[in-house]
Amino acid sequence: MNPFLRPLIFSLAILLLAPAAARCAQEAGPSKAAMDAGIPYLRQLAAADAAYMQRDFSTALKKLDLADQVAPNIPDTWSTRGAIYAEQKHYDEAEIAFEKAAKLNPGDFWPPYDLASLLLLQKKYADAADAFAKLEVYAGHEELVQFKIVFADLLAGKPDAAKPVLDKMKFPADTPAYYYAHAAWDLTHNDAKQGMYWSNTGLKTFSLPECLPFYDELATEHWLPMRNKDGSVPQTVSPTAFFSGKLDDNTGEESAAPGLPLGSPTP
Repeated sequence: MNPFLRPLIFSLAILLLAPAAARCAQEAGPSKAAMDAGIPYLRQLAAADAAYMQRDFSTALKKLDLADQVAPNIPDTWSTRGAIYAEQKHYDEAEIAFEKAAKLNPGDFWPPYDLASLLLLQKKYADAADAFAKLEVYAGHEELVQFKIVFADLLAGKPDAAKPVLDKMKFPADTPAYYYAHAAWDLTHNDAKQGMYWSNTGLKTFSLPECLPFYDELATEHWLPMRNKDGSVPQTVSPTAFFSGKLDDNTGEESAAPGLPLGSPTP
């Protein structure tokens, strides 16, 4: 899953670097600067987001250029550019775009979050965990940030660093982050059945759109089965998955190829 897409919200990330159209389900809408820029700007931004979601990156970038002509130096424009560059694996350009967004909207949570997500996308897991840890000071985003720290530390093969963060996550939770952080822990500790239990409980507690950004993060690492063709998520898992450390897409069965030890970074 693209960490920059945040539902309308990464998921305009497809939850992670999400432009205005993709901020985590409990997050909302364009920045104040974008709103102040007016309807003509917002139309171009929405058109760019729509093209981005269709993976038509060339059209999306052209729409962003038009948005700049209507109102230059809006952070949402640069955040969306960063998400596109990240998808294209143009990581240096993505970093520049997110830093530009941060300068245009100092104190905002999302640009530094996107920069941390970019490190995760580049498989710089330890650096990503450190970057996410610095974001815990942003009120209202604690659960998302804690999930990301746990996720990054587990990918880095550092369960001892992940556990204290997992243990301090609040319950009852306001988002699915609590459930999917616990799912990640169990799935990387040879307990696929318990990991699936956490995922299913999250799905019963929150809506599917709220859960999908977190679910997709774990599925991307093959810790959970990939979504079914109709977009739904599997809610059962075979115990044989314990032996491979990875789950085949759509089946939840043991991977035919030799699996890594659970918790090892994927190649």
